[in-house]
Amino acid sequence: MVESQTEDIFHLYGHGDLYKRFKTPLYVTGLLDEVEEDVLEDFFENFELSSSILFDEFRFWFQYFSASKRNSFF
Repeated sequence: MVESQTEDIFHLYGHGDLYKRFKTPLYVTGLLDEVEEDVLEDFFENFELSSSILFDEFRFWFQYFSASKRNSFF
């Protein structure tokens, strides 16, 4: 996913402030580089994030969620 798509999805789900904080770590880690838009959208639909969440917490929960989706048999 490219940066503009990522930013749009964060804003769409009300996490614009998180995107501002996470923009650089997302770029440096490449966390969302190979992720489809619908996976990030599903994550935001299923997880309630605190505005004080740290990037490492976000990364942990996002990776947990995306791994569980890949390994789902349903």
